[in-house]
Amino acid sequence: MVNVLFYTRRGCHLCEEASRVLELAAAEMEFSTTVIDIDADPAAKALYHEDIPVTLLPNGRRFRYGLDKKEFQSQLSLLGAHRKSKYKCDHPTS
Repeated sequence: MVNVLFYTRRGCHLCEEASRVLELAAAEMEFSTTVIDIDADPAAKALYHEDIPVTLLPNGRRFRYGLDKKEFQSQLSLLGAHRKSKYKCDHPTS
């Protein structure tokens, strides 16, 4: 499964918007997210203090200051993330 790193901090309105895009994308695609509060991680703060929110993909692709859902999902697809099925089966098939 593709794991996405999301660098954020409290009180950041751009972070809240990017977090909502991640939630919408997660409803449609298979990936996991690790949330990192830069104020609790000195190394992350040194790297991304001026750039948050930052969404980092395993291939090194970074989204800074926000997140475009369509582009994000396109990049996830390139990494092998699958779309979730829109249909659920409530009973086993024979």
